[in-house]
Amino acid sequence: MRAIVKGFVAMMTTLAGLAACGQGVPTVVGASTDGRQAQPSAAASGTSTVRSGWTSCAVDAPVGENGRPPSAHTLPHLNPTFAVASAVHCQLEPKRRADGGEDLVLTEGRAIDVTALLAALHLPDDRTNVEACTLEMPWEPNLLMFDAQGRWIRPRLPMDTCGKPRPEVPEAVRGLRPTTVSETVVREVLSAGAAASGCTQTSSNVVAAGTGDPSPLPRPGRVSIPSTAPLRLCVFRVPAQQQDAGTFEYGMLLPEQRHAAIQRRLGALRPAAKCSGATDRFAVLQNATSTGDVIYVELDHCRRALVTPLHGPSILAQADDTLIELLKR
Repeated sequence: MRAIVKGFVAMMTTLAGLAACGQGVPTVVGASTDGRQAQPSAAASGTSTVRSGWTSCAVDAPVGENGRPPSAHTLPHLNPTFAVASAVHCQLEPKRRADGGEDLVLTEGRAIDVTALLAALHLPDDRTNVEACTLEMPWEPNLLMFDAQGRWIRPRLPMDTCGKPRPEVPEAVRGLRPTTVSETVVREVLSAGAAASGCTQTSSNVVAAGTGDPSPLPRPGRVSIPSTAPLRLCVFRVPAQQQDAGTFEYGMLLPEQRHAAIQRRLGALRPAAKCSGATDRFAVLQNATSTGDVIYVELDHCRRALVTPLHGPSILAQADDTLIELLKR
């Protein structure tokens, strides 16, 4: 019996020693055999999860549909036993092309002078009491820390009382002097044609949105626009199976004669007829300073014209063949 007790005590002592040795040691996660990044296990909670194998920001540190990285709030703090040799910042931002258009680009930048960044990452959470927190979405960098062997960690960012990254973190990130490793075009933000015409790449289909619910329907009436400033025409095509927004098709600043003809035609339109069809294309008319009243015209199906003034109620009228012809390219 005494021998059994001694054996049990020895076993428990061994297990306790193994558990103590595991504390503070980074967990290493290798790449899976099918090429996808293995996920950290629940056992890694409270320790820094070290990953082996790095492809790129696009593969290993992607951003969500909202353009933001996954939140680092719940990740473990950077373990001091992990010897950081460099940092990679995966940054998503629009970049202008030579033709005037813009692309959304994922840039992978690597920096080796990370002294200030490490000092910021090792700060504790700030528990200072505050009277109120602001509601804006904080900027959260997509940071990866690498050791000399190429293993990497995505560390938790020290937070302030409001649950936002401490200001020392973005300040340290902005102080990095990274070398660009790669740039990946995610999607086009602004086409060359939209940029040249002064139009946006997309526009809400305001007529469909404003006439879908009968309770706040705009009142019928005559539409007019001021003639003191040049008029910009932007035409958008509505993708199939979508009614709430359109994509740029063409646009231009209208010559004075065409501007005047459109203004005369808008003033002669009758109130809109009842219609429930969905347009495939619509035009947006606004002065060149992008201020003042905005007029939306469906170019097919119901062919309604909606003016949304800065002051007063919206007005809904019925477009005709003459107006539609004046809005063509």
